Amino acid sequence: MHVQIPPGRFVPLLLTVAVLASGGAYAVPQRLECLLTDADAQIGVERRSIAIIFDEDAATMQWQEAGRIRILTNVSISMTSMSGGEADVTLGVSRSSWRVVLQTYRKGSVRTEFGVCAIRAPQPPFTGSSIR
Repeated sequence: MHVQIPPGRFVPLLLTVAVLASGGAYAVPQRLECLLTDADAQIGVERRSIAIIFDEDAATMQWQEAGRIRILTNVSISMTSMSGGEADVTLGVSRSSWRVVLQTYRKGSVRTEFGVCAIRAPQPPFTGSSIR
């Protein structure tokens, strides 16, 4: 299959492709807002919200819930999925559907929660100042 590029459009198109391919020039951490469901909860179905902040270039992931931030280690980010964990938690996300699985380990048990996420703009860092 051949694609014809009109004269005068090749150089701007080439520059656009080069900038997009470099990735690093505009890369910023991304934020997923997720709703988890634990259908195995002892009383009914339990739901909770979490946020996942990930930086593909730095291969980092954070998990936020109710003001608590957990830095995940052993992070792997590919074109199709990403995962990370720490001592008692593993987290996996499908990048094609933004579906998530969170497993929490306790002595003698594993809690598995599934959910769906939506990508959001990251929140700017708090500077401690306010405008009045």
